[in-house]
Amino acid sequence: MELQAAGPCQARSDAVFLEIQGEAMSAVVFTSDDLPAHLDDRARLARWNETFEELTCSADYCRADDQPFRAHFHWAPLEGLYVTQFGGTFSRIARTSSAIARRPDDDFCILLNRGTAPIGVCQRGSDLVVAPGQAHLSTNGEAAEIRAGARCDANTVTVGRDRLRALVGDAEDLLARPVDAGHPAVRHLGRYVESVVGLGDAGRDAALDRHVATTLLDLVALSLGAGRDAAALARARGLRAARLQDILSGIRSGFIEPDFSPRVLAARLGLSPRYIQDILHEAGPSFSERVLDLRLNAARRMLASAAGPRLKISEIALACGFSDVSYFNQAFRRRFGASPSQCRG
Repeated sequence: MELQAAGPCQARSDAVFLEIQGEAMSAVVFTSDDLPAHLDDRARLARWNETFEELTCSADYCRADDQPFRAHFHWAPLEGLYVTQFGGTFSRIARTSSAIARRPDDDFCILLNRGTAPIGVCQRGSDLVVAPGQAHLSTNGEAAEIRAGARCDANTVTVGRDRLRALVGDAEDLLARPVDAGHPAVRHLGRYVESVVGLGDAGRDAALDRHVATTLLDLVALSLGAGRDAAALARARGLRAARLQDILSGIRSGFIEPDFSPRVLAARLGLSPRYIQDILHEAGPSFSERVLDLRLNAARRMLASAAGPRLKISEIALACGFSDVSYFNQAFRRRFGASPSQCRG
């Protein structure tokens, strides 16, 4: 969004943010802690605005005058969807007609209040209160205003208009109306967005991003009351996507076990080894490829740590799940272009 503080225009400064890059994803994380410490709150907001302008759609932000300026922002693109987590001591966020003119788009945006205080939303002349845990659908193509008192903390999922209307034909009629907070899909959507934000730089690939984006879109559609056929498809896809998340979590938890295998994981999850392999095949890398990657990266971290020079290569290999030191040395060199001993410290 383009953010402008009250007062004279400020010269654009160099953007200060951290990019988390993967093969199919480039997320952006930016907080007020990244701003120069010597600036006062007014200047910090102005600098924040300059940086934020380059990251998403235009809007005008006002900070709460009775609190120090604090803000955070996490933005991630996923196969045509955009997930955002943001918050701070903002009293008002407005997408005015001038902001729309500066950077027009008419995407749908579902906002989920993840804070502890209600958020007021005004669009199309309707004033709504979005309580903690509730959601609201808006459009970037029309003027809107968010009022948060002294603190705003929210997640958003931004979806192209045509893409959402293919699943929810009456999405336009749902604008500026409350989303049923009691719908299980709303709670699942909130938790899923939190998990997507929490992934950070934890190894992304294009196939997995497609699964994540499809699941997010399905949950948004179900939250808004998708038609019968679309809802049935969303539920079916959602089950496999949920299973995929369980499988990936199980792999991250068990990869250091030397005897870890699809059969071991299947027994823990109550699934069949073939089912696990099929779902992973849809998502990209196989079970063995994912386990090997996790083990090698864990070994590299141990080698580079302060304790690395004091540990034997065989000890590090065993600690990371390798039962064959010779194979570990070969795999490590293929993966990183150097031997384990060369990466110590």
